[in-house]
Amino acid sequence: MSGSTLLQEVARRQNSMVELLRELVEHESGTYDKADVDRLGHFLRERLDTLGFQTEQLAQERLGDHIVGRRPSRNGKQIVLVGHFDTVFSHGTLAERPWRVENGRAYGPGVYDMKGGIAIMLTALDVLRASGSAFWSETGVTVFFNSDEEILSPTSAGPIDAIARECQTACILEPARPGGEYTFVRKGAGKFFLRITGRAAHAGGQPELGRSAALELAHKTLALHALNDPSTGTTVNVGVMRAGERSNIICPEAYAEIDLRALDPEAMESAIEAMRQVAASTTVPDTTAEFWGDPYFPPLPRKPVNERLFALMREVAAEVGFEARDIVSGGGSDGNHTGQIVPTIDGMGIGGDGAHTEREFAVLDTLTERAQALALFLHAWPDRIDGILAG
Repeated sequence: MSGSTLLQEVARRQNSMVELLRELVEHESGTYDKADVDRLGHFLRERLDTLGFQTEQLAQERLGDHIVGRRPSRNGKQIVLVGHFDTVFSHGTLAERPWRVENGRAYGPGVYDMKGGIAIMLTALDVLRASGSAFWSETGVTVFFNSDEEILSPTSAGPIDAIARECQTACILEPARPGGEYTFVRKGAGKFFLRITGRAAHAGGQPELGRSAALELAHKTLALHALNDPSTGTTVNVGVMRAGERSNIICPEAYAEIDLRALDPEAMESAIEAMRQVAASTTVPDTTAEFWGDPYFPPLPRKPVNERLFALMREVAAEVGFEARDIVSGGGSDGNHTGQIVPTIDGMGIGGDGAHTEREFAVLDTLTERAQALALFLHAWPDRIDGILAG
């Protein structure tokens, strides 16, 4: 079977890909809305069943259930494709920002991050099946749809890692970067928490008896943001702050959530230690601080094996008709985990921009070219992976 056959088969499915993307977007799936997420998970499991995967549901108590599909290997080779189906948008966002298409762009919650990637993955797999590709008949394929990536994959990282250890490559269907780039170098990401305890007092009658946790948190926020270091790529962001209930009470307790990104393990640990020192220091007398958290996504540094794997992606992209470029990403993904274990390419999803904002959009023309590239990549992968691993 020729590559041109695959290209034609994917191109024929452009309209059905758009329709699939619409269906995915119109299934709301905010991470913490378990009922919504599970409805979309059921939809995805049905799609995998139709493709001939053996499917299972990894039940979760509070978050959505993960969906896993497997096809056995006949050639000793295994590959895993990962896509998250949760979004950062809570139930009701769809009513405020429904699916719409304008000037070749699709809008709606999660359309870019990352429901476009799921549409691309399912279409590429269906084309490989329908075209009789040897990849489909011979290669072991696992698809992992996880429900918690937007909160750093606390329940899915372990199962994904276990599957990756059985594979020779991981493909992550996160969206392309805004310039269309793929990625195989990502910063590590961590989520940290800070709770300040002060002392309440009447703000007008006896302010001298109070110890403001809000003021102490303000000082610590400035100190934490001073840890940002563009020269090393380390970023620290206090993204959530809560303090006080009434303006006439000296605030007795304050709380913050902190996002940390760093390019390598040493920079990550250095930043964590610096944050500990900020938490331990005191500006407002008699206030105390509790600091905790973890780096959920380890840094994914540049690796020669990933460079060789991406060379294959560049080849197939050229056959499709576009230049595959890579970029260092500050965003974390499940590729941070799989990349510690197995050769990984990330950012294989749709083109667009505005992830996590009301401006989010996906460029519909990229559905076809990215699905074509993925189909060609998977079709060629079994014959190329041994050389890629050997270097």
